[in-house]
Amino acid sequence: MKKYQPIFQLVVFLLLCPFTTAHSSDTLNEMDKHIHPELMMKDIKSLSNVQFEGRQAGTVGGQQSANFVSHRFESLGLIPNGEVEDRGTNRTWVQQQPLSAPKLHGPTVLEFSPFHNGQIQTLLRPAFGTEFLPILDSPSVNITAPVVFVGYGIDNPARGINDYESIDVRNRIVMFLRGKPTTYSQWVTHEEKARTAHQHGAAGFITLTGPILNRYEARRGIGRIPLAMYSSTPDEPPLPGVWIDGAFGERLFALQGPSLKEIQTQLNEGKNLSQKLGIVSTLQWNNTPTTGKLINVVGMIPGKDPILNQEIILIGAHRDHFGKQAGLLFAGADDNASGTALLLEIARIMAENKSRLKRTIVFVSFDGEERGLLGSKLYINNPSHPLNKIVAMINVDHVGVGNGKLTVGLTRLPKSIGEQAASLANLTDKIKLYGYFPGGDHIPFYEAEVPTATVVSSGKHLAFHQPSDIPETIQAEILENATRYVLTLTWLLANR
Repeated sequence: MKKYQPIFQLVVFLLLCPFTTAHSSDTLNEMDKHIHPELMMKDIKSLSNVQFEGRQAGTVGGQQSANFVSHRFESLGLIPNGEVEDRGTNRTWVQQQPLSAPKLHGPTVLEFSPFHNGQIQTLLRPAFGTEFLPILDSPSVNITAPVVFVGYGIDNPARGINDYESIDVRNRIVMFLRGKPTTYSQWVTHEEKARTAHQHGAAGFITLTGPILNRYEARRGIGRIPLAMYSSTPDEPPLPGVWIDGAFGERLFALQGPSLKEIQTQLNEGKNLSQKLGIVSTLQWNNTPTTGKLINVVGMIPGKDPILNQEIILIGAHRDHFGKQAGLLFAGADDNASGTALLLEIARIMAENKSRLKRTIVFVSFDGEERGLLGSKLYINNPSHPLNKIVAMINVDHVGVGNGKLTVGLTRLPKSIGEQAASLANLTDKIKLYGYFPGGDHIPFYEAEVPTATVVSSGKHLAFHQPSDIPETIQAEILENATRYVLTLTWLLANR
């Protein structure tokens, strides 16, 4: 208990001592008036500009976006990362480590050749960017091989599922549905599925979203089109892979017999339907990695209380997106230029009110979130302050579009403080509070037993991980509400 005693004491204090002073309410109302959505919209447009080339971690564009944030922190008077006490000038604004970044280029081809009785029936070529997209860290590839369907692509006999049982996929291209059966309780990632296919000797993989969407997919409006994503971590060899449009996949299955919906229904009932398909597929593209750096930008505002300033409120937002791939620019306006702009706006307002802060505020612009939370993991392994001094980590991700409401996930923090922040910000009817939120830079902090709060905008994000995620889709009102909520929550945590 001693290691996390400051956090434990604060949580008990939050539970027992509600915060209702009129003075702090007046201060929050005053700060709310200084939220400038037009400044955030300007930052989103700047970060989404072609100059930053999609802010891919490990690229020149990623470096330039880090410089953008670093210069802003400096102009606001934030102190570089380090302990609260001054340790001279030998500190830097950034945490960094070497990182290579995949770069798709040249001809990008995907072909399907259904056959019957050994004869090719037709040649199907889905359209690049709309009907298929290579997994971004796929190596250069030029293969033609038969396709084997492996259900959801899960191999876990201990939990009653093995989609690779009694079927040989060596030197074949496996096809699997995204997600998991409704009867399967354990969370499974795409990276795990790609790793499993590799372990079974597959030459490549094809993934698609079935017609029966899970609740998260339906709620977020993700749909069935191919999205930008990675399938491996930098320390493991990637397997060539591609995401195809779900509707195109249905056309393929219609040539084989049962519909994809019928197949998915049976898979969700626990049946094993892995089988060889009468299809040969060709995967062809080039991928040349560039050498660069993973860069976190860290700055802080020291608290003024001589005792409480040793405790930290950390606000983070990832800055990276998917870059420019084979001519497609992934600008990432909502994901996560919106969160980065909010981070900079909170830093600006807090810097103007730094004399009123009791605890220290640390701002972190994370890199490499899309590559498997690389930036937040780097921070956890090299924290600017002891992790047991962090009272709460607030993570902000894609807060620019949706239905006008905010989803807030709290772990190791009382629900009451989330509700109180909503009330003081006049957003009670726009905040939905939950517990653990899967996915995001808060996860390494959660695993390190740090209390976390995750803020995202609710509703459909129709341009998620697509080239259509551009500044014109951002809704200023949602962005402003998210800023007001994060500002209020931060203020409460910093001054209780």
